[in-house]
Amino acid sequence: MTGNDYRNCSLTPVEFLLTAAAGTLLAYAAGWLFYRSNLAAALMSPLIIAVLRYARRIKGERRRQRLTVQFRDGALSVSAAMTSGYSVENAFRTAAGEMGLLYGDDGIITKEFRQICRKIELNETAEDAVRDLAYRSGCREIQQFADVFAAAKRSSGQIAPVLRDTADWIARRIAVQEEIRTLIAAKRLEQRIMCIMPAGILIYINLGDPGFTDPLYRTAAGRIIMTVCLIVYAAAFLMGEKIMRTEV
Repeated sequence: MTGNDYRNCSLTPVEFLLTAAAGTLLAYAAGWLFYRSNLAAALMSPLIIAVLRYARRIKGERRRQRLTVQFRDGALSVSAAMTSGYSVENAFRTAAGEMGLLYGDDGIITKEFRQICRKIELNETAEDAVRDLAYRSGCREIQQFADVFAAAKRSSGQIAPVLRDTADWIARRIAVQEEIRTLIAAKRLEQRIMCIMPAGILIYINLGDPGFTDPLYRTAAGRIIMTVCLIVYAAAFLMGEKIMRTEV
C-alpha cells in the first residue's frame, strides 16, 4: 500500500495549536460554568483530547468527501475515454490529464490518478492500483468501483458499459448525499444554537446575579445536580452530532 491514507487524518501544527487552545478554553469554561472551580476545570482536561479527536474526525470526513466528489468526475472521465475506444491504461492517463485541468496539479484526484498511471507503467495491474486507492480512501463508493472494475477485468467482458453504469451510480449517490447535506444544513445550525443556549443562559445568570446560583455550587446536592446537568448536556450534544451525520 502506497500513498496517502485518507482513513487517518492528522492536524497541521497550526491546527493542532488552535484546536488545543479551543479545547483548553472549553475545559475551563465547563469547569467554571458547572462547578465554579479551577480544580474542576483542571479535571476537565481530557476534553482537550476529545476536542482534538473531534477536529481530526471532522477534517478526515471533509477530506474523504472531497476525494469522493473528485473521484466521481475521474470515474466519469475514465468511462467516457473507454467508451471512445481507449484502453484501460490510456483511459486513466486521459482522465489524469482532465483532472489536472479541472482541479489543478495539487488536486487530490489528480495526484491519485497520476499515481495509478505510474503504477501501471511499473507493470502493476490497473485493478490493483485502483484497489489500493480504494483501500486507502475509506470511501464506500470508491471501494465499490474498485470491486466492479476488478470483476469486469477478470471477466474480460465489456468493461466500458460496466464502468459507465458504475460511474453514473456513484454520481447519483453523491448527488443524493449533497442534497441531504443541503437539507439538514439549517437543522445543523439549529442544533448548534440549541447546544449553545443552555451555556449562554447559565453564563447570563452567573454574571447577572451570582448569588442566585450559589446553592448549586456550594452544596453537595447542588454539585450533584450540576454533574447530572453536565452529563445530560454532553449526551445531548453527542446525540445531536450522531443524528446530523446521516449517511446514505
